[in-house]
Amino acid sequence: MKKAIAALCAVICLTPSAYADDDIAVYMNGEKLSFEQPPIIRNDSTLVPFRSIFERLDMTVQWFEEDRRVTAQSEGTAITLFIDSPVMYVNDKTTELNTPAIIYNDYTMVPLRAVAEAAQAQVDWDGESRTVTITARESEFEDWALQVLTLTNAERAKNGLNPLEWDDSLANLGKAHCEDMINRNFFAHNNPDGETPFDRMKKAGISYHAAGENIAAGQYSPEAAMQAWMNSPGHRQNILNPEFKSLGVGVVKGGEYGIYWAQEFARLK
Repeated sequence: MKKAIAALCAVICLTPSAYADDDIAVYMNGEKLSFEQPPIIRNDSTLVPFRSIFERLDMTVQWFEEDRRVTAQSEGTAITLFIDSPVMYVNDKTTELNTPAIIYNDYTMVPLRAVAEAAQAQVDWDGESRTVTITARESEFEDWALQVLTLTNAERAKNGLNPLEWDDSLANLGKAHCEDMINRNFFAHNNPDGETPFDRMKKAGISYHAAGENIAAGQYSPEAAMQAWMNSPGHRQNILNPEFKSLGVGVVKGGEYGIYWAQEFARLK
């Protein structure tokens, strides 16, 4: 299974010309954003923690400690910044930055306007109210789980199999497992308590004749997750299992790999 590894470094770098400004408010699509490290001002640019802003833009983030590089990916867009470098890379193009990414109070801070506009969002600044307003394109993230169902049924149709029906209880189970993997920093079918997918189904009150689970991490689109599963014999077997009748999919962003996926298959009683 192809996985993209995401990790944060903890490097202290005090920058005298940067200062915190708790009075700055940042709104995205009408919702006020909160940050563990408040925005800072440097050279008249607003900088914010990279993970917070990129994940709100529905991008999968990665940190590469060796070359002090941060990347963010979504379907069709890849953004790369190096700490203290005045150049940002967006796909195959370079952009000069007024203010580079920096390390501040152990947080990797990136120039808000530059990265948001690179992610095709509109950014406005109101000097009187000291407010940044971001208008981002509507996210398809909420639909990704249903897209996985569509892609799964397309693969089953190629093999003469009946389509699977969506089941909310299985979807909730998959989402809960993704959240657990993020919160307890593991990637496995069995959780640290030793519970198997089948144990979790029974615990959730889900009765079944047959069941299975696929998990993945690091793929930043439904198509990429499906490709990884279809390229793996065991995962492919679940997708094409004629015994299964229902499917629920969980998708959660965060954690070491940036994004986690879980397909929960069953023939319910």
